[in-house]
Amino acid sequence: MAILTYCLMGLTPMIPKRLFLPVTLFIPLAELVVGPALIYFPSWLQQIVWVISFSQVIFGLCIVYWVQGSLRFRWPLVAENRLEGPEFSWLNLSGFLLANAFVLMPAVVVFFALCAHLAVNRFSDGFLALRPGGVTVQVRKYARNDGKTIQLVPMSHIGEPEFYRQLSHSFPTNSLILMEGVTDNRNLLTNKLTYKRVANSLGLAEQQKEFSQNRGEWVRADVDVEEFAGTTIEFLNLVTLIHAKGVNTGTVLPLLQYSPPPHFQERLFDDFLRKRNRRLLEEI
Repeated sequence: MAILTYCLMGLTPMIPKRLFLPVTLFIPLAELVVGPALIYFPSWLQQIVWVISFSQVIFGLCIVYWVQGSLRFRWPLVAENRLEGPEFSWLNLSGFLLANAFVLMPAVVVFFALCAHLAVNRFSDGFLALRPGGVTVQVRKYARNDGKTIQLVPMSHIGEPEFYRQLSHSFPTNSLILMEGVTDNRNLLTNKLTYKRVANSLGLAEQQKEFSQNRGEWVRADVDVEEFAGTTIEFLNLVTLIHAKGVNTGTVLPLLQYSPPPHFQERLFDDFLRKRNRRLLEEI
């Protein structure tokens, strides 16, 4: 109803915009507000929805009071004398199209870009930042009481070759470099996880090929696949089919038909995050 009414306002000037424009824009504007609210208060979804619903009722009553001069409901809600004017106007249609193309749509795009920037910064704790030129990472340095320092360097599996070369040359020669990266010494994965396909399609390079180990002492600080639960290894073998053979019926269908066992998600996160973090902290 809101979309239909909004489009009709562009076709005919008979519909008073000062009455119907706020009504039609309330829901999309409320949905836009939900985005930033969930970024900072993700656990408050029910409360946010309740506030929006309550506001919608109050807003509707205010519109009715504005139209009828009181809250005593009379039919029709909008008197016929308010729906006056020509049935069609090229000036009204042109103004409607221009306002949507050059004001409303750019504003929505900018708003979503801002929300994406806030979300990336919030959920990465500031390590990642979304910029017009791409994604940037932040290196953080932590100093201990004995003077030793630890640097955390966010990495990506694919990137510009020059980025990896400059980073590897920035390490001091006396540094100890703890490398993350899950190994598979017993070849439990039936398909190797590779980012070559996506790197070539984007004109980028893989980290493992460009990130040279020519400075400092390199220490592996990650787990091996054999430390994962059996359900995690089974799921990885389904996912790596897509990396090895691309997206087709033979690779996507088994993944869609996969039925996870109980507590699958908890085990998956424990393998992917907690075990690896514990191993890294042991090395530190």
